[in-house]
Amino acid sequence: MAEKKIAIYRFMSAGCNGCDVQIFECLVPRYKLGDLGVEIVFTPEEANVLAVTGSINVKGAEELKMAYKKLKPPKIVVAVGNCATTKGIFSEGYPIVGPPDRIVPVNLYIPGCPPRPQAIVSAIAKALGVSLDKKEDYWGTPEGFRGKHEFDAEKCIGCGACAQVCSSDAIEIIDEDDKRLVKINYARCTFCGFCQDECPTQAIRLTKEYHLSTDNKKTAYVMNEVEMLRCRICGSYYVPSEQIRWAVERIMEKAAVYRDLRKELEDAMQICPECRRKIVNVENAKKLLTSLAIKTRVS
Repeated sequence: MAEKKIAIYRFMSAGCNGCDVQIFECLVPRYKLGDLGVEIVFTPEEANVLAVTGSINVKGAEELKMAYKKLKPPKIVVAVGNCATTKGIFSEGYPIVGPPDRIVPVNLYIPGCPPRPQAIVSAIAKALGVSLDKKEDYWGTPEGFRGKHEFDAEKCIGCGACAQVCSSDAIEIIDEDDKRLVKINYARCTFCGFCQDECPTQAIRLTKEYHLSTDNKKTAYVMNEVEMLRCRICGSYYVPSEQIRWAVERIMEKAAVYRDLRKELEDAMQICPECRRKIVNVENAKKLLTSLAIKTRVS
C-alpha cells in the first residue's frame, strides 16, 4: 500500500447527509481509495484536506473557520455536492450564510446531488495526479441514470418551459438583445429530470456523465443560445423566433381548418406585448379572432 499522502476530515453543516453517505461509501475496498494514499481522520488536526458537505448555517460558520485553521499544510478544501458548491436547495434558508467558499478558501468542487462515490474518488485521484483503473463495471452508470445535461441546439426553441418547472432554480433564461441564453447550472441541479420530461421539443437530455469536478464552480453549467425575433412594429426583441415558428406549426397540426389564415396568425404573433395593447392592434386582433371563429363554424 502506498504511503499516506492525504488525510481527510469531513465537515457537515446544513445538509441532508446524502453526500456524507457517499464519502463513507468511498472507503469500500473496491474503490481502492487506500491504495491512493488516502484515509479519513476524525479531527482536523490530523488532516490536510477538509471535505465539506452541505451549505453553511450561522452556527456552522465559526466551526468551519476553526476546522480550517487547525488543518495541516497544505490546506486543501473540497466542497462535496451541490449544497457545498452553491447552497443548492438551501439557498433561501434564513440561517444560511454559505456556501463554504464564502467562509474559507475552496480548492475543488464536486457537483452532484449527491455525487457518486466514483465521482469523489476520481476527483481525489485527479487532485493527486494519479490514474485509476476503471475497467470494473461499477465505474459505469446504471440504466436511467440522470447526470450532466445536454442540449440539442436544433430542437431548442428557447421557450423557457424548463426554467418554469425547475424545482431547484438551476435554470436561468437570459435575454441579450438578439439572443436568448438558456443556462443550466448543474451545481444547483438535483437532477430530478423535470426539465427533460417537460421540454416540448425534447431538446434537453440528462446524460450519464457524472465526473463533474472543477476548481472553478463558475464553469459548472451547460448553455444553449437561440435567436430572438424583432417585433414587426417597434423593432424590439421579445421572443425566440423558433418558438413562434413552433407555435404556428402546432396550430396547423391541431387545427388544420386555420391553414388559410396562417399568414394572419404569423403576423399577429410577431407583435410584442407592448404593441399589442395599442388600440389599432387590439382591433386587428378582434378581427382575426372573428375570422377564426367563422372559419371554425363553417368547417
